Amino acid sequence: MDTPVRVAADFAAKYPYGSASATECAMNLVRAGDMVLSRVAEALQPIAVSPAGGLVLGLLRDAGEPCAPGYISERLIVTRATVTGILDTLAGKGLIRRTTNPADRRMVLVHLTPAGVRAADRVRRVVHRAEADWMGPLSERERADLLALLGKVQRSLA
Repeated sequence: MDTPVRVAADFAAKYPYGSASATECAMNLVRAGDMVLSRVAEALQPIAVSPAGGLVLGLLRDAGEPCAPGYISERLIVTRATVTGILDTLAGKGLIRRTTNPADRRMVLVHLTPAGVRAADRVRRVVHRAEADWMGPLSERERADLLALLGKVQRSLA
């Protein structure tokens, strides 16, 4: 695999309205994101939790209290239908349970089970250890620079 991805030498001639460097940056951001997500999925296989499931477990662990599915959806920036599917999977594994919200019986609250707490903690250990390895080639200064640059791109996309 060639890293980083580069556009063809005749890019400017073919696409005079574009920017070769902008396209290369966008292509490499996508590639890096796909690679990280793939590596997270690989790291979580022994725990039998998907990356999205790991995010939900972490969110619930950090909240320290039961959460409504709508809150989870807003925090993860995914649809409620997607959250429902993730919650169904986690419930099937005994990692979360749903109860009726006592303040509004039309709503449910999502709780971590004791097994869910243990899984959330294990997910964090596994993923954070892997992240440290993946970012190992970068110095602390390079990581700070990368983070600042990614923030600029994210703000321009927001």
